[in-house]
Amino acid sequence: MVENHKHSRSRRWFLGAAGGAGIATLAGCTGGNGNGGNGNGGNGGSGNGDIDRENRLVFAQNAAPDELDPINNRGGNYSIVIKNWVYDALYTYDEGTDLVPLLATSMPEVNQDGTEFTIEIDSNARWHDGEPVTAADIAYTFTQPVEESTDYGPDFALITSMEEIDEQTIQLNLDEPYPPIMNTIAHPIAPEHVREEDREEFGRSVVVGSGPFEFVEWSAGNYTRLRRHDDYWGDSVPNIEELEFVPIEEDTTRITEFQNDEVNVADNISPDLWSTVENMDDASIVTGPELNYQFAAFNMNEGEVAKQQVREAIVYATDLDSAISNFVEPVGSRMYSILPEPLAEDWDMPLDTWRDMWPEQDIDRARELFEEAGVPDDWECNILVSSTSMRENVAISIANGINEAGYTGNVQRLDFGTLLDTFASGDADQVNIYLLGWTRDPDPDRFIYELVHPEGAFQGTYYDNDEFAQLLDDARVNPNYEERRDMYEEAVTMMIEDRVHIPLYNLSTNMAVKDYVTGLEPHPVATENPQVFSDRRSTNSDVSGTNVSID
Repeated sequence: MVENHKHSRSRRWFLGAAGGAGIATLAGCTGGNGNGGNGNGGNGGSGNGDIDRENRLVFAQNAAPDELDPINNRGGNYSIVIKNWVYDALYTYDEGTDLVPLLATSMPEVNQDGTEFTIEIDSNARWHDGEPVTAADIAYTFTQPVEESTDYGPDFALITSMEEIDEQTIQLNLDEPYPPIMNTIAHPIAPEHVREEDREEFGRSVVVGSGPFEFVEWSAGNYTRLRRHDDYWGDSVPNIEELEFVPIEEDTTRITEFQNDEVNVADNISPDLWSTVENMDDASIVTGPELNYQFAAFNMNEGEVAKQQVREAIVYATDLDSAISNFVEPVGSRMYSILPEPLAEDWDMPLDTWRDMWPEQDIDRARELFEEAGVPDDWECNILVSSTSMRENVAISIANGINEAGYTGNVQRLDFGTLLDTFASGDADQVNIYLLGWTRDPDPDRFIYELVHPEGAFQGTYYDNDEFAQLLDDARVNPNYEERRDMYEEAVTMMIEDRVHIPLYNLSTNMAVKDYVTGLEPHPVATENPQVFSDRRSTNSDVSGTNVSID
């Protein structure tokens, strides 16, 4: 039996989880660079000129991957989107946020109290070197992040032990129920026999997986090349023969190279370039909702915004509809709760009710609330922001509303590490409001607990509400879906009533796609894009998918 030990979150993990929604260029997947971008431009392509349309898809990312090792997450989501095509997982997502078996033959057999998960692995599954995928590989993948103290460690530490029942069957054991564990184990599996030969080079010069594409070459900062694995163990193989990922940080450069046919799919179109792509004769935009959350959080630890009336006043002072219209649309839309719309819809949450809890701008009402709260005339509200110009412009809109109500709103843009330290301090002299973004697995726990619970990995609000915290504690260990749903509905409603956050906007998945690339569809889970061969999910489930072609 293999045992896992507890492991705490690292600073880099914060960067990765938050950066996935555009907070940090270092480790992100969605969010873009706002109006025109502020990246360094990247190297843009692999120098191959026009694309051979018959067999190769070239995907322009916002940034470069750092490694291709499932045990590590140094490269954040930009690495994960590549890993997902080289390595298969026990489970993958259907066209939405429900999980279906991939390497596993079926969903797990779970004991009555939700602490034992027995999983059978498809006996046909093979690594690219022809060796079988076994229970030992699963145990290795879920153990090593804890043993090696990687950024995945805290998630897998929740699995307290594992038992290899036979070569194709594994049992995962938890100390207590934790329903979101299913999202944790929907994770690319690594081959123990290959990785243990050279841990340092695995994920760099040595990359062996069990997925539909095999590794060809990685030129750091320039490109990552994959080719179709013709002996893929699943029921079918991709139509595309070659898949290349090219990092191009600067928005305009990315779209220019797309327009010049140097790449045939470009990720994350900024608002000011949207019409440029729409007006191209040979391309279109593929877009859909994504699981991310952009928000303004109040420092409730001390100072003026620790007062409920002051937070309410700032809500009334802000013309958020105009800010979203001017700086975010069409690449995103306004949010009204901490839960992204695809997740809230899957959980049948009262979206209309939550929407109605946010008033339109009313400066007179804002002034009344500030006065009732006894805010001194010379009070200044310090608003911190990092990363995108899109987020900074929304922060300025909040500050403008505060100014209009008779006080002073200051916006300061910091590097992400400094921002992290500053809002975590709870010092009202430095921060009253901070703007961030977040993307995580499709479970309410991954958003509410980690961002707002007193013990959450990324909370900076210091929201002191015992009833709220208890709801989250109970919900995360309750295996009953309906009871969990009710708890999360109550918790989110409390958050809105107490004005803990101002939900700002949700950024969509969006890609510029050449017309000769057919069958590409967006997925709400950021790291599942581009969905070049989602039909692999049909091997062990009745859920089919797409198989992208180049015509």
